[in-house]
Amino acid sequence: MISRATVYNTLNLFVEKGLLQRLFVGEGRVVYDPDLSPHHHLVDEDTGVVHDIPSEALEIPRIESVEGFEVTNCQLVMRGRRKKPPRSVRKKD
Repeated sequence: MISRATVYNTLNLFVEKGLLQRLFVGEGRVVYDPDLSPHHHLVDEDTGVVHDIPSEALEIPRIESVEGFEVTNCQLVMRGRRKKPPRSVRKKD
């Protein structure tokens, strides 16, 4: 057996050492991501699955305009649901 505290202490140590990144993806929900490359995330609201979105897939304008800060990193966490496929329309004879 291993305690929950040991697991979280280890995860937090990995974050400190740069081996993981900690993501806050919702109220009280934290996930740990081993992908340290610049990217964004999409949380599926139906399943809770977190999907990686390449940073070049989104354009985030005016990051440099945050007054009083030098922005060193930007990660966007989006939430959504899969679109339902359109109903097929039956042709009348």
